[in-house]
Amino acid sequence: MATGTIELRLTGDGAGEGWLQPLAGGLLWCDQLVGREASRAQAPLGEIERNTSDFVLVYDGPGLVAGGVQRIRSLVAADGTRKVEFEDGETFLIAAAGDRIVRVVAAPEGTPPRQTLERALGAPMALALAVRGVFLLHASALAGRRGVVAICGESGTGKSTLAAATASLREVGLSRVADDQLPVALGPRPTVLPHFPQLKLPPEDWYSPRAPAVLPLLMVMEAQRSTPDGGSAPPVTIELLRASQACLLLAGATVAARLFDQQLLTRHLASCAAASESLQVGRLRYASGVDRLREPLAALTASLARLGDG
Repeated sequence: MATGTIELRLTGDGAGEGWLQPLAGGLLWCDQLVGREASRAQAPLGEIERNTSDFVLVYDGPGLVAGGVQRIRSLVAADGTRKVEFEDGETFLIAAAGDRIVRVVAAPEGTPPRQTLERALGAPMALALAVRGVFLLHASALAGRRGVVAICGESGTGKSTLAAATASLREVGLSRVADDQLPVALGPRPTVLPHFPQLKLPPEDWYSPRAPAVLPLLMVMEAQRSTPDGGSAPPVTIELLRASQACLLLAGATVAARLFDQQLLTRHLASCAAASESLQVGRLRYASGVDRLREPLAALTASLARLGDG
């Protein structure tokens, strides 16, 4: 599923030229340089109407923002324009069509520009993509020969560690396509749209802009580390979930799902339910330790191969 072009304005200076790069099956135009391989381009035409009607509160509470928990507010207007406010006042508007994100209230003076970019690529971008039928998972992702496995889970469960280990364990046949945020098109035939800025990685380690824009999503695994028990338990186990459990796991792994209004939430849950019927969703438990990473990666490779053959 292509998402067209999403325009991201962060500077407020009305620049007519910025940078263009692949994003989630479409393109991202930004007035700041985001990726090392972005190219100079004229700004897309169009703008967000400055909504004069009242916004309705959707969510006001804690949220994961740039690796920490902050208060965040989500609001929606009758015409579908959405607004995201952070606890220090920084505010973004998202066009009803999801094709434009504009920072309308800046963060306090002295805030690093990177923080603004991280925020913009979090909840505001998740809402813009969701409007266009693409959801952003908080997940790492590994590509095998036949398709992709997304690895979600709580912080500290090793999502990024497993993804990074593929660079030194090439013999397992997996490669990292995402480290932290993964755009997906769910439904009966789920796909990964792997072009997305991975700000925790150096730009040279991002998924190549010349690589395929769409990959089949075959598995979603919730990573869980186990502690050694003297050798009686297997080093790696994969527990598959029923469709109802899989649907809940997918919904829980979606970035900014708490900020969805009723229309987006209905669409999201329907997509999760449809995907849970065709995806293999489960829990990956593996022994802690950097010297044990080959085992879970090999298990994932074998599972992907079986699904691809099917």
